[in-house]
Amino acid sequence: MSITPRQRIIDTPRGEVLLRDRVSAEEMASLELDPGIGVFSAYRSILTSKASLTSVAAQPQVNLCLALAEDKRIVGYCVLRPPQEGERWTRLRPPVLFELFGETARGWRDHKLMRPMLEMLVDDQANDERILYIVGYSWTWDLDHTKKSLQEYRDTLIHLLGPLGFKQYPTNEPNISLRPENLFMARVGQAITKETVKAFHNLLFGMGED
Repeated sequence: MSITPRQRIIDTPRGEVLLRDRVSAEEMASLELDPGIGVFSAYRSILTSKASLTSVAAQPQVNLCLALAEDKRIVGYCVLRPPQEGERWTRLRPPVLFELFGETARGWRDHKLMRPMLEMLVDDQANDERILYIVGYSWTWDLDHTKKSLQEYRDTLIHLLGPLGFKQYPTNEPNISLRPENLFMARVGQAITKETVKAFHNLLFGMGED
């Protein structure tokens, strides 16, 4: 498993953006948050402050990737972390499930920052022994700004994640099942055993839970 932070420069219509992964809580101190983070027409995202991102960065087994304008302003982030306490996904044994999620600031959402951030987090040898998953809740999608329909936005996510090895999986998890357009995708690492894959498939429908 690589623990050395990596960085990458992305050219955008608004100038260069620096991508950095494995950002620590200490490194967050010198950074500032773009006001477009957390701005949605009908939804308030979970991580809307520098303090909340700093808290995530301090958690064990977390990889936080940031998109930085002028090397200090956070215009996007992507997080890889274990599932949260109380979620169904914590029950898989061995505990190989890791959630992937992120956001780009409004005003930067047309500048293709999310894919390279996702690539940085997924491209890690440690993920060969993990199952990565992404949950797409339709009520969090920025339809107002993108002018996309629910189906178009959903298709965009699928096309974004497919090349990274993610596939759609049906599940009866209550929050995901609330709306038919919601999305659950996962990437099974090549070192995951058949027994663990079977346990994961069972967990998708609540079987084998404690």
